[in-house]
Amino acid sequence: MNHNRKSVLGAALSIALLAAGPAHAACFGMQIHSHRGNGQAPENSLGALRAAYQGGFDGVETDLQMLGDREWVVHHDQTTGRVVRTAAPAPVNSLRSADWRAARMSLRGVATGEAPPFASDLASLASSYPQGTLNAEIKTVAACQDVGALVQQLRGEVGHGNWFLTSPVEGNLRCARQADREGYLGLIVLDPRNAQALGNSRATRFVATHAQAPRLDRNWLSNLQGRVGAPVGVHVDARTLDANRKLLADAAALSMPVFVYAVEGDDALASALQKARRATGMWPSGAIIDGGAEAFCAKLR
Repeated sequence: MNHNRKSVLGAALSIALLAAGPAHAACFGMQIHSHRGNGQAPENSLGALRAAYQGGFDGVETDLQMLGDREWVVHHDQTTGRVVRTAAPAPVNSLRSADWRAARMSLRGVATGEAPPFASDLASLASSYPQGTLNAEIKTVAACQDVGALVQQLRGEVGHGNWFLTSPVEGNLRCARQADREGYLGLIVLDPRNAQALGNSRATRFVATHAQAPRLDRNWLSNLQGRVGAPVGVHVDARTLDANRKLLADAAALSMPVFVYAVEGDDALASALQKARRATGMWPSGAIIDGGAEAFCAKLR
């Protein structure tokens, strides 16, 4: 890791660590990140991400997956068809780079003609906005060799160093730590009660109905820190935050950032953050939102 990456990202996270320092979005000291970019363009498109960088956010959250020829691309779903149109809907990991170059994006079912980005395109865009953190989620299980290659790519192509990786797969983070000893890493803790977000089926309804919230106590957090290595934090759904009333205090005691998002939308997220603030006197390190930063922060006042 270069010194610039360490100093830029470290400063951003120290500002946001459950404290009340001024952030770019001026939202009670929290870092406010745009979820997959501006909603007026296809999600995770360069147009959407560029608009988010220019839209008053502290950071931009996006998704990374790997093609069959081991090229990293920017895409959320495990298959094409909803946002990225290929010759026929297909698993992302079955496609080749030539397939990705030939694909085009759509916005709410309407083709836009924009090509879906590779990770190299994302890095080039992010390098132009040093004030905004690139928050990149590795969506699926990846080999350590490939995670390490991604770390090296971002390190080499995002010169200002203001980026970090997250994943719901802890193994991906441990692999990233081997390649990056000092950079921040975030574990996305999935709440099984939100299973229907994966699709409304009998199976997901059953899981959502019978599941319990993840239990994130101080011992769990400390063990995570030991397995992955600091600096590491957790990125949780608003319902998970509500079910773990001591999470913000426990994380602060361990110097672990907490970022919060909401499957149920920005109103539900704002409500959960206000509830946590009333109960603990604390805000999380950051929030990942679907709408505009200014409008969201106004909901908290």
